[in-house]
Amino acid sequence: MKKKVIPVFLSVLMGLVCALPVHAEDYSDTEYWNTLCTETDVLSAEEKTACQGYMQYIASQSEDLQARLDEIEASKAEIAANIQTYAAQAREYQAQADALNDDIADLNGQIAVLEKEIEETQATIDAKQAEIDAAEEKIRERMVAAQPTMRLNQFLDVLAGAKTFDDLVRIANGLATITQYDEKTMNDLAADIDELNTAKAKLETDKASLDAAKQEVVDKQNSILALKYQVQVIEEELNNQFAELEAQGNKYAADIDAIQETMRQISEQLNSVAASPGWTYPVPGAKISAGTWSYPSGGVHLGEDFAAAKGTTVYAVGNGVVLYSTDGCGDGYLGNWCTGSPTGSLGGGNQVYLLTKINGSLYAVKYLHLLAGSPIAQGTIVMAGDYIGQVGTSGNSSGPHCHIEVFYLGSGDNFTNYAQTWDSDLAFGCGWGTAALSRLCENGVGAPCRVKPESVFGG
Repeated sequence: MKKKVIPVFLSVLMGLVCALPVHAEDYSDTEYWNTLCTETDVLSAEEKTACQGYMQYIASQSEDLQARLDEIEASKAEIAANIQTYAAQAREYQAQADALNDDIADLNGQIAVLEKEIEETQATIDAKQAEIDAAEEKIRERMVAAQPTMRLNQFLDVLAGAKTFDDLVRIANGLATITQYDEKTMNDLAADIDELNTAKAKLETDKASLDAAKQEVVDKQNSILALKYQVQVIEEELNNQFAELEAQGNKYAADIDAIQETMRQISEQLNSVAASPGWTYPVPGAKISAGTWSYPSGGVHLGEDFAAAKGTTVYAVGNGVVLYSTDGCGDGYLGNWCTGSPTGSLGGGNQVYLLTKINGSLYAVKYLHLLAGSPIAQGTIVMAGDYIGQVGTSGNSSGPHCHIEVFYLGSGDNFTNYAQTWDSDLAFGCGWGTAALSRLCENGVGAPCRVKPESVFGG
């Protein structure tokens, strides 16, 4: 989302050698890495790992940053013990990082102005030096013509060293043959030299200001790296606990009688829904920010996270019906347990649950963290590729993405009956938290079981 710079120093941060991976990346393009690691809202798992390596690379060069990261490492146990408090602090850290990025943008504007001024001043110096050189050469020629018998080498050395008007007048007073024209030429030369010295002084001042602004950018970028790492540590600790928190939270959809009645009313349309011949990708252009079954840092993660810009369209992965839908959560943050209305999965924000027939089999697909106002209504019949909602960051979310879970429910022939008799279990009989890992289709478990989304969508 923006642009920057950074330096190069020495020793490796001992407190982070174990905590942060030594990542085999080329970090010489600091502008690229600063933009990625300090300004990108959502990073993929690979990008997070690379950015941790970059932070270690920078921390090894900055005593202040090393000290801050040491403090974060030392506070991990406290963060784990007080995750709700720290989750609230994560919002403040992110706000601080955003403010620092705004400051950096302003500084970069100042740097651009200074660089332009330096370029213009240097051009002035070059032009003025050329005028001085030409004037000195003219004076030398006049001196040679007027003083054919004097010892020129010594005189010219003195003249070439004259940097002020007084120096030149002193030389002029010692030469009886200098004409009024020559004296005017030297007066002009003296003025040019003064202008040159003034321009050089401005150049040095501007360069000092430029260096100071660039160093301030570096300091603020290091602060952002530390803040981002604090948020990441908090996020990782929360992820380690979230699956169990979710298991203890809402497990069933609200008002199941109304849901079943809606499905009975649209039974004729349900019976006419044909199976899709394959899976449709849910969020074109998204990158995978977290994979399924576990986070890279630990903690159960029961779906695949498709990171994309807020408002990106999310599509139906197959032909089917929206069993359940919740809405009403604004933008979330780490530790936000909003479920939308009526109640959905804890921390899932705005949600859609799609029942679909694909290749003769029955599946349920769970879409979480959608943008407020975007989820499609319960009871809507959809075809593969139809609109489901928009990417948001509602509920327990640290950035725009759509979390998707897939459940295998048996034969597609049971589509209409399942829709009409669904018992409102938001895990579709596959369990919650760590217990859910005992019902993975890939382990040979029969329906109902959890399908790894990567096996059908890639990632």
